[in-house]
Amino acid sequence: MPQFRAPSTRTPIEYSDDRARIDLEQLLSLYDATWWARGRSLDRIRHALEHSRPVLSAWDGPDLVGFTRVISDLTYRATIWDVVVRESHRGRGIGGALVARVLEHPDLKTVTTFLLLTRDKHSFYERLGFTTERETAMVLRR
Repeated sequence: MPQFRAPSTRTPIEYSDDRARIDLEQLLSLYDATWWARGRSLDRIRHALEHSRPVLSAWDGPDLVGFTRVISDLTYRATIWDVVVRESHRGRGIGGALVARVLEHPDLKTVTTFLLLTRDKHSFYERLGFTTERETAMVLRR
């Protein structure tokens, strides 16, 4: 398990859409700190990243402190997945900044509909402009 520094109050958070920069061990550590992604494997994370675009990350120096990824046709629709911020860095606007960077990303400039799924963060996403549309989603779980 990677070791992380205490959060810096002086170092500005750096954001990146360079997927090659993602350290899978650090990403696994981020996922393992959540209730919804705990137990993912490095191989499956690697596979998911290969099929996601864009992939955005937030860095405090060498430490991965935030992450999100998108699955999209890059024309009309995009689904935002895995918005996660290291607990030590929450409350600093990192999650909102990651979502804003998705919405402004050049690869998604013609996308008109963004979807995301959440069970417990509705108020957070509503502050970013998302609305709840209970009538539009259907799910088939295997």
